[in-house]
Amino acid sequence: MSYYDSLDQEVVDLHYLTREHARLIVIQKIRDCHSRCIPCVKFITGRGNHINATGERGALYEEFPSWMLDSEIERLVQDYDPCNGYYLVYLDLLAHAPSFKQLCALLSFLVLLLLIFTYILYILVVTYSTLSSMSDYLDYKITYSNNYDSY
Repeated sequence: MSYYDSLDQEVVDLHYLTREHARLIVIQKIRDCHSRCIPCVKFITGRGNHINATGERGALYEEFPSWMLDSEIERLVQDYDPCNGYYLVYLDLLAHAPSFKQLCALLSFLVLLLLIFTYILYILVVTYSTLSSMSDYLDYKITYSNNYDSY
């Protein structure tokens, strides 16, 4: 079960799930919350006060730290805090932010586009200016020619 505790935290209850199912949900929720830029996820594991279906106590709570090392989510998790019966997982929302190299490449591309646009605009202005001058010349020629023919 998943719900929002506040605007910046999602809560996922892992009670009564098997270890493997809980691990898969944790990985999926972390990826989902990271893609939606939710900075914190609260995973309720239970404190282990009661014996579960396999006869163990607090299996999810004990296993949870190892799940944070999973290769699918390791780069997405900034930190996590064990609490009484739950874990708070803080996501690294900058994990997918563009690198400096990527930003430089994007900036170079934008500058190139600006130069191309400026060159096309220059060509259009020069062409318009030339055509305008030719039009003025032709108007003058026609007017002069008509005036000369009338004599």
